[in-house]
Amino acid sequence: MPTPCRDGAEDGGRLFEAHPEVSFWALAGKTPLGPRKKSWAGQMARRSLLEAAGVALPDALGEAGRVPPDDVLDAAAAAWSAHRIAQGSASPLPDPPERDRHGRPIAIWY
Repeated sequence: MPTPCRDGAEDGGRLFEAHPEVSFWALAGKTPLGPRKKSWAGQMARRSLLEAAGVALPDALGEAGRVPPDDVLDAAAAAWSAHRIAQGSASPLPDPPERDRHGRPIAIWY
């Protein structure tokens, strides 16, 4: 049996969408980041934003260190959004969210 979401709609399996660049936009005070995510400056800016939000990535990542750095940063940003969703403090984009035919919110959460 579905349970109600905090917005009153049934959760329908609790599906949420997050997008790393939206998360980084939010972490940067809702301003776009200038440097591209594949550039050194872009990666350092994203890592700094994550660290300021309490998501400290170690220098040595073990097996995860085999993937491109921007993928690691994107995963960390998605985890930041997932944590906010779990706490009930995430925000939707658009706000208010659109609704599907079952009344479930359709939005990117950050």
